[in-house]
Amino acid sequence: MPAGFSPAPRAGWRCLRGWGEIGRMTASASTSLLRLGVLGCGRVFERFHLPAIDRTPGVTLAAACDAEPSRLAWAAGRTPLPALTGSPADLLSHSPLDAVLILTPPPSHADLTVRALEAGMAVLVEKPMALTVEEGRRMAEAGSRAGRRVQVGFARRFREPYRRLRSELEAIDRREWRAVHFELVFPTAGWNAHTAFLGDDARGGGVLDDVLSHQVDLLRSMLGAGPDAVRAVAGGSSGGIRVDLRFGELTAVCHAAHGPYTERLTVELTDGRRLEATGSRMNSVCTGSPAWRRGRALVLDRVALLEDRIRRRPNISRVSFERQLQDFAQAVRGGVAIGATADDGLVVLRVLEACRESARVGGAWREVCA
Repeated sequence: MPAGFSPAPRAGWRCLRGWGEIGRMTASASTSLLRLGVLGCGRVFERFHLPAIDRTPGVTLAAACDAEPSRLAWAAGRTPLPALTGSPADLLSHSPLDAVLILTPPPSHADLTVRALEAGMAVLVEKPMALTVEEGRRMAEAGSRAGRRVQVGFARRFREPYRRLRSELEAIDRREWRAVHFELVFPTAGWNAHTAFLGDDARGGGVLDDVLSHQVDLLRSMLGAGPDAVRAVAGGSSGGIRVDLRFGELTAVCHAAHGPYTERLTVELTDGRRLEATGSRMNSVCTGSPAWRRGRALVLDRVALLEDRIRRRPNISRVSFERQLQDFAQAVRGGVAIGATADDGLVVLRVLEACRESARVGGAWREVCA
């Protein structure tokens, strides 16, 4: 049984609930309706994926699975009521689903993804895609054999400031990029996760898998390929880890950590301009000291987030998850998509593996193996 799951709930809990209702719903629904199942009803599902499902036309939550009876009880309050089970095998074997969200702790991602693909379902799996390169390769190969979409949940690809930054950079010759700096810090204390993997590198919850993976994928999506080599130094006065990513002649400097939320990607150009994207806005900054620019960006970011709350505008993180789900649904239906593929996720795993090796040997450069 995959890590993170316990035996199905005992009598008193209906282990399988509503499979017949799915069939009746399917018979009456449009053929374009995407029947979605979820494995893992924890915080990321509650806060981001479920609101995205609710706001995405043509997608319905048809089945849900979690090892914890309390999470199934919470999921039972949904309308329409999804089929519920405590057993991933039941969901993957007995439910007429088109696709599945895999939101369980990372140690279970590889096995569940392969089993879902073999059952004929497309997969959107949360990052990290897997714990090792070998697991990631097995997932990618299973997707190829099944002819089904495997997408990795790097939702920052869909965040509006990064979309705007990417659009600006597409019109600028790469040779005009002089420097890149990307600072990303996630808080974990207020997340109130139902499992204890966050912060545990051995279980996919460390800084590399939880934070740096986003930075690597986003930079790759903007630069089109790479990186060729990395060097990583852990610790320091600011904590976390510093990672240099070499993309040909350009080196991107990343700082990743767990702590008070900070998000800022800066691209310096040879003409003196600096294009910045924070968690909630994009700026163009030409003057000021590095400390002044950083402070200004973070203040403007907080102001923008507060303004969204006051004006009751959609939360920017939730919007990015909605766009990600729309993109995934489009891919499942055979359309063009921009979300991270299994091959993209596999490259990120190779980069993280090289980072770990570099950190072990004191920060020496390590090539990213193909």
